Amino acid sequence: MSFKSIDTFHNYALDQLTAKLTQQQDLLSTIQRVLPEELASHALHCVAHNTTLMVYTDLAVWSSQLRFHKAAMLEAAATFTNPVLTNIQIRLISQK
Repeated sequence: MSFKSIDTFHNYALDQLTAKLTQQQDLLSTIQRVLPEELASHALHCVAHNTTLMVYTDLAVWSSQLRFHKAAMLEAAATFTNPVLTNIQIRLISQK
């Protein structure tokens, strides 16, 4: 008895998750390009939800610095998302 390779199965749910993750990674790269180099490395993840861009960072000090670049991040995201993002939330990734 032979087993089929997992590659032979088409999983639509996994395809959707992979596409969503790729979209989020592309958005993060877009946002990081408009930030100063030191700050860009602390923008760890981005998610667009409705008209809000959520940017995740690791420390509160970087959170306050990211807020200074709100306009640049929204402008960069405008070419990337539909609908246009009008708000930003900066969130901390909890350190456990």
